[in-house]
Amino acid sequence: LHSHTGYSDGSGTPVDAYTHARDVAHLDFMAITEHNHAKQIKPKDRPGDPIGKDHSLYNGGPDSLVRTAAGFTENGRFIALYGQEFSTISSGNHANVFDTEEVIEAASGDFKDLVDTWLATRPDSMSQPAILLFNHPSSSLRDIEYGRDDFGGDEKWLNAMSKHARLIEILNGPGLTKTDGHEPTNFESHYKYYLNLGFHLAPTGDQDNHFRTWGTLTDARTGIITTELTKNNLLQAMRARHVYATEDKNLRFIAKVTYPGMQPGTTFELFGNIVETPPPVGTKLTISYSLKDDDEPDAEYQVEVFSDTIGGEDRATVIAQHTQSGNTANNTPGVIQDIEYTGGEQYFYVRVQQSDEDENKSRLWTAPIWFGGNESTSPQPNGENESQFLASKRSAIFQTDA
Repeated sequence: LHSHTGYSDGSGTPVDAYTHARDVAHLDFMAITEHNHAKQIKPKDRPGDPIGKDHSLYNGGPDSLVRTAAGFTENGRFIALYGQEFSTISSGNHANVFDTEEVIEAASGDFKDLVDTWLATRPDSMSQPAILLFNHPSSSLRDIEYGRDDFGGDEKWLNAMSKHARLIEILNGPGLTKTDGHEPTNFESHYKYYLNLGFHLAPTGDQDNHFRTWGTLTDARTGIITTELTKNNLLQAMRARHVYATEDKNLRFIAKVTYPGMQPGTTFELFGNIVETPPPVGTKLTISYSLKDDDEPDAEYQVEVFSDTIGGEDRATVIAQHTQSGNTANNTPGVIQDIEYTGGEQYFYVRVQQSDEDENKSRLWTAPIWFGGNESTSPQPNGENESQFLASKRSAIFQTDA
């Protein structure tokens, strides 16, 4: 969900990028997210101005990013997403804005202008508020990151940004590396930090490609859980945070929660959902999951459940652990029982770590499931049969980023 071409400060064209992602990396989807600001952007191997100066490159003629994405999108095969990377690092870091039809003209680095003014009148192609992804978080920017200093206080900032923010990079880059086969940078501690502040975010595994490595720079992938591979379904699932990040390019994972006294008509909750009416304190939750890795069917995994309550200085810690040997059978998911809801705005998420004898210790992180809160729950109906939720069988698996 994060890549570049020569239309900003990357290499090649959108045609080059989508072709490589689909045919070489075998991704199910990829978003090209060009820098939108006009300053200090120099295309690497393409003459001319970037989209920040030449808006027609974004939404103009047949070679524009938006038109190219539409031409590459083929339901069930490959979905070409598009967006823009807003802001500069010195002004509060970068955030990707997906699926708006125009080049963002909010003042660079002014997140209040972005969400309160510009995005307020410019929905995405589904007529919904555009989705934001927080990119490569940094501890050195905490006081200003993602507009924290733009709203006159943390509560106003959280409320304003939460209208759009659904995702955060837990894996990124190394986007300025020209060759394939590298390891991404891990931002797990930042993921915990922003969850604890009260943001409802799912983790992504992106590459931030600036060279011709779209999807092949690392094995990092973003997985999206949805009923079929279409643009609208992907956007809807991203909005619902039915998203996970993985260091293994074809590890598929779907987790759900059940507990006594669930709302009528609801048979399970997917990770990423917000349960607005929590169960009584002390209720025992059951987490069930399906795990499959086609090229490592005998690998062993540690499935860890993390939990915390929003606010305070603590960060999410492991409260339960389960060993999984190989893939789960089609009709026999893995089960972790007796996870206790202890009250308040508590959240849980799952981390999976491969633990075989090889040096490869690939990990996977789910979105949390939250109990309590004032945000609407998933736009996808609950109570679906688990078999209706599909993870890609292609080698790239519901990927993202370049």
